Amino acid sequence: MRSAVNKVFSFNSIHDSHLVRFILYFLLSIVASPLLAQYSNPHVKWEFSSKKTSEDEFDLVATANMEKGFHLYSQYIGEGGPIPTSFTFEKSDDYKITGKVKESGNRKEALEPLFDNMKLIWFEDEGRFTQRVKILKPSATIKGSVNFMTCNDQLCDPPSDQSFEYVLSATPATDEIKSNTGEATDSSAAQVLVKSEDSIRNVDSTKLEPAQVPDKNKVTIPQESPAGDVSDVRYMSYWQTFVAGFGYGLIALLMPCVWPVIPLTISFFLKQNKEHKKGRINAVIYGFSILLIFVIMGVAVSLFTNEQKLNELSTGWFFNLVFFALFFLFGLSFLGVFEIRVPSRLINRTEALSDQGGLIGIFFMAFTLVLVSFSCTLPFVANLISIVSRDGEFAKPLIGFAAFGLAIGLPFGLFAWFPSGLKKLPKSGGWMNAIKVSFGFIELALSFMYLSKVDMAYHWGLLSRDIFLSMWIMIFAVLGLYLLGKIRLEHDGLPSHIGVPRLLFALISLSFALYMVPGLWGAPLKPLSGFLPTYSEFMLTPTLTAVPENKLQKTDDEPKKYADLFDAPLGLDLYFDYDQALSRAKELKKPLFVDFTGWGCVNCRKMEKSVWPDPEVLKRLKNDYVTVSLYVDDKYKLPADEQYFSVALNKEVITLGDRNFDLQYSKYSIGAQPYYVLLDDEGVLLNQPRGYTSDVITYVNFLDEGIKQYQSRQN
Repeated sequence: MRSAVNKVFSFNSIHDSHLVRFILYFLLSIVASPLLAQYSNPHVKWEFSSKKTSEDEFDLVATANMEKGFHLYSQYIGEGGPIPTSFTFEKSDDYKITGKVKESGNRKEALEPLFDNMKLIWFEDEGRFTQRVKILKPSATIKGSVNFMTCNDQLCDPPSDQSFEYVLSATPATDEIKSNTGEATDSSAAQVLVKSEDSIRNVDSTKLEPAQVPDKNKVTIPQESPAGDVSDVRYMSYWQTFVAGFGYGLIALLMPCVWPVIPLTISFFLKQNKEHKKGRINAVIYGFSILLIFVIMGVAVSLFTNEQKLNELSTGWFFNLVFFALFFLFGLSFLGVFEIRVPSRLINRTEALSDQGGLIGIFFMAFTLVLVSFSCTLPFVANLISIVSRDGEFAKPLIGFAAFGLAIGLPFGLFAWFPSGLKKLPKSGGWMNAIKVSFGFIELALSFMYLSKVDMAYHWGLLSRDIFLSMWIMIFAVLGLYLLGKIRLEHDGLPSHIGVPRLLFALISLSFALYMVPGLWGAPLKPLSGFLPTYSEFMLTPTLTAVPENKLQKTDDEPKKYADLFDAPLGLDLYFDYDQALSRAKELKKPLFVDFTGWGCVNCRKMEKSVWPDPEVLKRLKNDYVTVSLYVDDKYKLPADEQYFSVALNKEVITLGDRNFDLQYSKYSIGAQPYYVLLDDEGVLLNQPRGYTSDVITYVNFLDEGIKQYQSRQN
């Protein structure tokens, strides 16, 4: 049986030179875009009919008419090949399937070297599929669906499903539909029985009308099952759900929002764990608590809320201000301004319950990790929700989010395990206080990152980029001087000498402060792009002179809406209103680049500072597209006559961010950012949207594909 993994990630093009690009594109589309949850293939039209062959037997005929240049794969593809066409029929006592599905039409064959010289079969222009059935009762209703994928020499469509329904009668027929000859058969069967969930219209006994097409933003890719009677086929196995969740968790670990909790975790367990054995137990409990929180959160979110609520939580003022205050207070505490401790009278009353109190503290640390990292892990959580909740099983969210929590909980459990051993070192001395103070400086620096998100979203203007950088430069410069012993705090003794490790960390801190200084005059500071506020001043980067002047900028005299609220980086001629940008695209006959972004989106900033400045990317954004950035978390209040009720969000749209998020969620059924959409000048998708990637080549290919598709449609 072909695995679901091969079905999803293996497909073919008749041109060898494009095969690898197709595979990478399709793989990235599946991971980054739940838009594939449902999909209506625009390049093939299905016609269904029946032919009566005897008193109780019929031939069911499905004819696929392909758009010129596209081809449809045969049912009979070997193990490890591209996705074959497959027919599924609901189980019923009213009829019996006889034999195998036969194929005819404009049939092509070729050996594909990249699939180990596998013989591939496909149909061009037209393909016909015939299945013999025997009616066991006077009349029978036969329901099913066909799963298929089409490709041309440049792209492959996602797999699609077309439902069908036959209403057949065993009475003598007065009319028959003639079938063509030249049928091709194969020794392998392709019968997979599934329950159809699509809405279906009744038809007469000789002609079948296509069922109502599902939402184009979702695609169903059922697992292949052995031939036989199967009442239900899951879209993903439990094992595949676990692997998907664990993979998303590992990727989430690389996101910047997870980093601030590492020093907090180490500091907490350095102080918490006094006994070696107990410290290891606490570390295990900490890791398990992270896993448990993600399981609870995942199940609750998938059952009771949606991506829009997740986005509001991670980008809202309350969430970010709370964590600004939390990290700021932790930083002051580590610097010795005050000690966070439980009052002595409470200690006496809870002494007997000390073990329980310890567990509560550990659980709180785990919960803090989940919340602090939420703004970066949201895209992966949102994608995981779309996968595990696709077939409505309660077990899938449980398994998927358990795996997600396990991937994050394991390394943080190790972080907690290691400090428990440090506490048992024979000579603690002043080095432990130095670690605590160092973490205090780091927590202070990170606290301003959360304040900056709120400041940008509400346009307060408190933390401009130069002020933010100035604070970070001073914090890390003072940290470096502290580690060199030039500055001493209240609890520090007078060190007799500076050890090599302390000297190295001092050099790192001072070098980091020096590295940020050019940023005050506009240097991009790409490694820090996800943390820093945006800016509109000049940039000290060669990419601006390497890219020709934006051709759009000189020809557009219309004032851009909301231009006073947002910055246009890299000299881009950015729009901030979707309708205005689409109108401009029509006027210039150019495709539209839509950037769904957010003030609190760290990965959005990284893309704008690390990927967009690349000369090849910037050249395309400037000269080949009309570009629009839509901030989904902006708090600018819309005029009363522009406010409305969103059916998709089930709430009043009051702010500009609400309207942009409503556009993203209602059109593409996804609430994660960054999210990049390429449209033609009529607002129709050019290719599959994509999310975050640090690979410039992948991003350039994504933009080039949109340009080619637009030019093809214009021609």
